[in-house]
Amino acid sequence: MVLQVRPAQDVQAIVSSDRLIFVYNADDGFFNALNDMAHKVFSPETYQCSLCRFTYGIRGMLLPWKQFVESLPHRKAFLHRNEFRQEFPDLDCQLPVILLEKDGRCETLIAADEIKRAGNLDGLVTVMRERLAKQQAG
Repeated sequence: MVLQVRPAQDVQAIVSSDRLIFVYNADDGFFNALNDMAHKVFSPETYQCSLCRFTYGIRGMLLPWKQFVESLPHRKAFLHRNEFRQEFPDLDCQLPVILLEKDGRCETLIAADEIKRAGNLDGLVTVMRERLAKQQAG
């Protein structure tokens, strides 16, 4: 008998069929990324994506955030505003947002104003943990 080893991605899908969807209030693309980076550096208080501001630095995704997100048993998707609108044209929500997709239906896990109120990465992680614990319990 030959034992097939599943790739890590399949194992993760078995652990949780739910998907976390992180939606940034920024469009994808090289020039958009340069513009966003400059905006975050020179005028962070007016930057429109608190999710980006809390989770990304000049060199990319912040390591503590990356490690936290990777530790979650959910499948994950990271979408820019234009990608989100293309994939979910019927969903109308203020961005940035963190959604939880269960059985093909999306619900808001953390809304834009809640992300902003988190204040920083530590606050965002705390809110994420609380919301995910509530989801698991109820």
